[in-house]
Amino acid sequence: MNFGVILKELWQAWRASLRRPGFVLLAGLTLALGLGLSVAMFALVNMLVLAPLPYQQPNRLLVIGTGQAEELPARWYGAMRDLPALMSVAYIGGEKNANLSSPGLPPDLVTALPASLHFLPTLGVRLVLGRNFSHAETVRDGPRAVILTYGFWQRRFAGRDNVLGSTLRLDGRSYTIIGVLPKSFRWAQSFNLLVPANLHRAVGRNESLAVFGRLRSGSTVQQAGMQADARLRHWLQAHGQDESRHAQLSARLLPAAMVSGYASIFGVIMACTLAVLLLAAVNVTNLMLQRAVRHGHSQAIRNALGASLLRVALPMLGEGLLIAVLGVAMALGIAQLALVWANATLMRPEWFAFVPRVQLTPSAFILGAAAGLLVMLSASVLALWRARSSQAVRELVGGGRSGQTVGASRLSRVLVVVQAALGMTLLMVALLFARSQQGLAHADLGIRVDHVISTTIAPPLSLYPNVQALNTLARQVIERMRAIPGARYVGALNVSPVGEYVPLRLQSGSPTAEYVNYQFLQGDPLRALGAPLLRGRWFDANGHAGSAAVAIVNEAFVQRNMHGNPLGQQVQFDLHDYGLPDDVVTVIGVVGNIKTFGPSYPAPGAVYVPMAQVPPKLLPKLINRLHFEAAVSGSPVTYADAMRQAVHAVAPQLAVQHARPLTERVRNYFAPQRVMAEIMSALAVVALLLASLGLYAVVSVATQAMRREWGVRGALGADPLRLVATVLRGGLSLVAIGVVVGLALGWAASRIVQHLLAGSVANVDAQVVVVAALALTLLLVAGTLACLAPALRAARTPPVAALSDD
Repeated sequence: MNFGVILKELWQAWRASLRRPGFVLLAGLTLALGLGLSVAMFALVNMLVLAPLPYQQPNRLLVIGTGQAEELPARWYGAMRDLPALMSVAYIGGEKNANLSSPGLPPDLVTALPASLHFLPTLGVRLVLGRNFSHAETVRDGPRAVILTYGFWQRRFAGRDNVLGSTLRLDGRSYTIIGVLPKSFRWAQSFNLLVPANLHRAVGRNESLAVFGRLRSGSTVQQAGMQADARLRHWLQAHGQDESRHAQLSARLLPAAMVSGYASIFGVIMACTLAVLLLAAVNVTNLMLQRAVRHGHSQAIRNALGASLLRVALPMLGEGLLIAVLGVAMALGIAQLALVWANATLMRPEWFAFVPRVQLTPSAFILGAAAGLLVMLSASVLALWRARSSQAVRELVGGGRSGQTVGASRLSRVLVVVQAALGMTLLMVALLFARSQQGLAHADLGIRVDHVISTTIAPPLSLYPNVQALNTLARQVIERMRAIPGARYVGALNVSPVGEYVPLRLQSGSPTAEYVNYQFLQGDPLRALGAPLLRGRWFDANGHAGSAAVAIVNEAFVQRNMHGNPLGQQVQFDLHDYGLPDDVVTVIGVVGNIKTFGPSYPAPGAVYVPMAQVPPKLLPKLINRLHFEAAVSGSPVTYADAMRQAVHAVAPQLAVQHARPLTERVRNYFAPQRVMAEIMSALAVVALLLASLGLYAVVSVATQAMRREWGVRGALGADPLRLVATVLRGGLSLVAIGVVVGLALGWAASRIVQHLLAGSVANVDAQVVVVAALALTLLLVAGTLACLAPALRAARTPPVAALSDD
């Protein structure tokens, strides 16, 4: 067959399909729903997880950690130098908030990341402008220098090339701009500035460092980890420290470490998206099987006339190609809309640093087009195979009214069962996330968040170098806030009550280190948060420097560390790592637990001490921000401006990072679960729609094939309700089989996603039973509605019309 004949056959098939485009549009939209979501998710996962890092040979970069944490105490860094397996070693400290002052503008809070001299050379990063830090800039009291991120350079300086040599005023000190990072630079944390790290200062403050290295040629990640651990064991022995109290060091590749926080989340979403694509592919295949019934008569005639296999197949293949083109076009539109939503909802700097937008790439377009063509080609070939030879004689005899063969009908029913099973599985997973979100909305965190406004500042050590200065700042701001009409209780904490934790080691006889959440406060933050006092008393005005050291502990601390009446007992802190003597406080009160990390995580043991009684050399090591919590009358939003003014009246040089209701802080902390619940809900809705569509198509064709039987039954006086019930029973029996399979798959899927729900679902096993019942109800309702129209059509079949088909 020459090429012209092929084109003519294809053109005729397209013309015939477009005369009555309903089927083509329905099949194209079905394909587009599954394909569009898959293309969008691939573009997102490719950008965030799969794309190689923009460094030289990123697969030779590694991070050294303990397995439980990617950070190491700064005092260990000396043991990591000159490892035989590594060409170079570098480190970064934790990001710091800094107050940026500019003439004529209010202060702004920026994030600075301390980096060692070898950080950028180890990564292989070339600056857009300027140079790397010099050795002199990394030592104590050396020249103050700063490297800008590309985004900060564009926003603050409009991308001017003459920015080098300019100064930034950070925390009251001038820093010289020496360089600009490239636009392609990516890092796990979001920051605005790179500043020189000082190892001596980091060791003195017992800070944690993220340690990186570049492998030598011929060395492996395992070798580097073993060498680092051996060096650490030698260092611990040399310094008289117990090796058993420290975890074993290991190494892993930097690209894997950078995406570890969200790779599992996107893995689950990608798997569910591919399940929707599979559901769409099954649905399209089923639709093509039904379509083969219509083409059966013409195919039988062509076979009888001796047409070649290709010529017999071309009408179906041509229609499949048309559906594929239409489906891919619509899929790209759906993918683009999905990415618009993702960029507006997902791409937050605090979640995905340095990835501002996700766009459709040529690779995503090619993958989508290839997947669409493959699905339609497979569906068309399968439909042809099931419909071609086995029913040729029946079609010639029946004149095109014989319906599906037994084999084709059985295959269609199997595909419906598969759709129901996939739909049930996705519904259960989506409902689990929805239930988790519902639980978070009504979660009891141990505090009242509805009438509290939270205000955050970052007082720098350069302006507030000691306990007295910091305590004075907090007290004066609290006094201003208390004077605001409607403010009831006001206080300050060194950490936010939600999502933050400052570990401090207890002095105990246990061979393993025991840590508690160490919080120092000024004023009445616990009463502002509504934490109940269970025993003892609150701090009074005597909680100042020089008075007896006292503390309030939470109920979890008492249960884990105390026996009998906790009041009057002493708590001893091991401050050896900070180069300080142990600190002892006396318990004067017990408060209820605050569930810092979510309703299902056990509350950590917490010790609260007055800010004025924190050991002077310890306080600068534990503070980065101050959180003022105020219980107010009425809506907290209306107090935001007054809270900012209270801060600026006392410290005009400090920027206010947040002045927002505490409910907003809680929502933002649990936002990843909420967004994931929204994504899964959207996938479940599509899955339910596709499963219902597939069931409707099969039942409709089966009902039409039995039109004569319905007419005969009606002529014999059959009750229309019995006819409706017969059709419903046939369709819902397929759903029931799929539900049984889907229950097993859904239970297995719940085991996989359980760790993603741990902070929001109290009892996953119990919730699985609840969501299974809900999913079963939804699927049965959807199945009933899908079968109802064909059932009513069967019950209303006129006997004369049915008999006239003969």
